[in-house]
Amino acid sequence: MLVALPHIATADDQGSDDGTHHPTDHETLVTFHIRLTGDQQSPPVTTAAFGFAKVRLFQNGTSSAIEFRVVVCNITNVTHSHIHVGAIGTNGNIIVHFFDQPSTPVSSPDGCTTLAHGVRGPTDLRPDPSAGINTWDDFVHALTTGNTYVNVHTLANPLGEIRGQLVHEQDDENEQFESSDD
Repeated sequence: MLVALPHIATADDQGSDDGTHHPTDHETLVTFHIRLTGDQQSPPVTTAAFGFAKVRLFQNGTSSAIEFRVVVCNITNVTHSHIHVGAIGTNGNIIVHFFDQPSTPVSSPDGCTTLAHGVRGPTDLRPDPSAGINTWDDFVHALTTGNTYVNVHTLANPLGEIRGQLVHEQDDENEQFESSDD
């Protein structure tokens, strides 16, 4: 369920990325550019599929939200994509939904496609008290401390086919994605 959140682009910022700062009401707190692969699954999944996710946490006045884009490549029958709570190498529960189409899976067997994009805020949170995620602030803390990951589920791998940890430190592959994404 999407809620009415403020529009991302303003008259001062029409989506151009010329490297200059444009004052807006939406201050970026942190942006993650991550690579999604089968070897990050727990346990690892052998697959030719891969993908990328961009998640931007932004502040708008007294509230925060995330803007996201998930791109998948060489993958078939995608049914779900979410943010889960969990450290590297561990599995956790779903806390924010991105994509749910179990009856009409998406496939991109020979290339890449944008699976999902949008904005999620506090009303989109699925609390997980067992993991300490009771409020949006708890989610933001987990996100900014590396205790969340993006997972893409398929019919062949219902527990997840490709995954990427949302961490601040970017390896060379992720930096390469960042520069080619803009």
